[in-house]
Amino acid sequence: MAAYTALQLVEVLVAAAILVIGVLLDNSAIMLLGGGLLLGKAVLNILAPEGGSVYRRSLIGYGAAGILVIGAIVLVHFAG
Repeated sequence: MAAYTALQLVEVLVAAAILVIGVLLDNSAIMLLGGGLLLGKAVLNILAPEGGSVYRRSLIGYGAAGILVIGAIVLVHFAG
């Protein structure tokens, strides 16, 4: 297994663990963080066929996920 593949698997496991901890604690902010990390990883991999460096794809993927998570946390705050 390539080092990059192993790193991606570890990242997914950590994000999934954060999501599960958020569910167990019934904490929407932690749940959104875990989901956002998984979303960022998904976008990073979706952009792989387009080319470009992993750093550029990471910035785009995790940046978009960060914006979504922050917006969702604000919505949860005002809705709850």
